Amino acid sequence: MKAAVLEAVKKIAVRHDVAPPQIGPRDVLVRAKACGICGTDVHIWEGDFFPTFPLIPGHELAGEVAAVGDEVEGLRPGDRVMVDPTVTCEECHFCMINRQNHCLKWNAVGVTRDGGFAELVRVPAKNCYRFERVSFSEAAFCEPLACVVFGQDRARIEIGSEVLVLGAGPIGQLHLQASLANGAAAVTVVDVVESKLDLARQHGATEVVLADNALQAKLKKIAPYGFDVVIDATGIARVLGDSVQYVKNGGRYLVFGVCGPQDKVEISPFEIYRRDLEIIGSFAIRRTYDRAFKLMERGAIDVRKLLSEAMPVEELPRGLEMMKRGTAPMKLQVVF
Repeated sequence: MKAAVLEAVKKIAVRHDVAPPQIGPRDVLVRAKACGICGTDVHIWEGDFFPTFPLIPGHELAGEVAAVGDEVEGLRPGDRVMVDPTVTCEECHFCMINRQNHCLKWNAVGVTRDGGFAELVRVPAKNCYRFERVSFSEAAFCEPLACVVFGQDRARIEIGSEVLVLGAGPIGQLHLQASLANGAAAVTVVDVVESKLDLARQHGATEVVLADNALQAKLKKIAPYGFDVVIDATGIARVLGDSVQYVKNGGRYLVFGVCGPQDKVEISPFEIYRRDLEIIGSFAIRRTYDRAFKLMERGAIDVRKLLSEAMPVEELPRGLEMMKRGTAPMKLQVVF
C-alpha cells in the first residue's frame, strides 16, 4: 500500500511497498479518505514530540471500514467512520479516575503507532464513530474539535463570559465557535493575518483585532478590566508570556496551543497570587469525541470554511513546511 513514512527527523518518504497492517480480533482496518495535518505532526516531524521511527503519522482521520476483526460488533465493511486516535489501557491509575489522556500506557494512532497518512490504518474498533451526514473532510475535523471541547471543559466558560482567543487559525476558529456555543457573551479574536480575522467575523467574533504595537491599548479599550477567559491558540511561547496581562482578576488562562518542549515563559508568581489567576493546561482528548461530533453534525460549529487545501499524500512534506512557516491559510488535509 501507499504511505508516508517518517524514517528520521524531517525525513519523510512516500512509499508504495508498505505492507498493509494486520488487524487483531477487536480491531478495524480503515481505508483512509481524509486526514488533517496538525501542529502536532510538525512537532513529530521535527523529532521533539513522541518521536518513534519508522512511523506513519496522521491522527485527524476519517475513512471507510475495509475489514473488521472476528470479535467486532456494530461495524461492517463500507461504514463511514471517524477515528478517535487515543488508545488507553483502561486499567492504570489515571484511566481508573477518568483521566485517560494521562494513561500510563498512553498511545495514539499517528503519534506513537502508525496512522492516517496511509491508504489503510489499523485502529481499535471502539475508537470508531460512524457518521452519515457530513463529508469525509468534515469528519476529519472531529479530532481537533474534540480536543477543543476538552479544552473548553477545562476553561469552564460561563454564560455571559468575555473571552479572548489568541490566534485565528483552525483551532482558534473552533475555540471561537465553541465559546459562543458555551454561552460567552463576547469573543474577541486576535491574529496577525487580516484574512483569518475576516473568517473569525463570519464565525461570530464580537471583535477582531490585528496584532501590532497598539495591541495592548486596543484590548484595554474592549475589556477595561480584562477577559474572563484567555485562550492561547498560537503555540508561541512569547505570545503566552505577553498575554497573561489580559486575564481579568480571578480569571483563567487556557494554554491550548502546543509550544515546543524546550520553550520557556517568564510569569510572576506574585501576579498569579495577587490577581487570583488560574493557568490551565489541556492535553489531547478525554472522551469528548461524541460531543464534538454532535456539535458539528447539528450545525452548532461549522468547519466547512476551515479547509484551505486538500492534497495527495505525496505533497505531505510541502504541507508540513507550510505549517512550520505559518503560511497555511487554514487546515491542510491529505486525501486518498
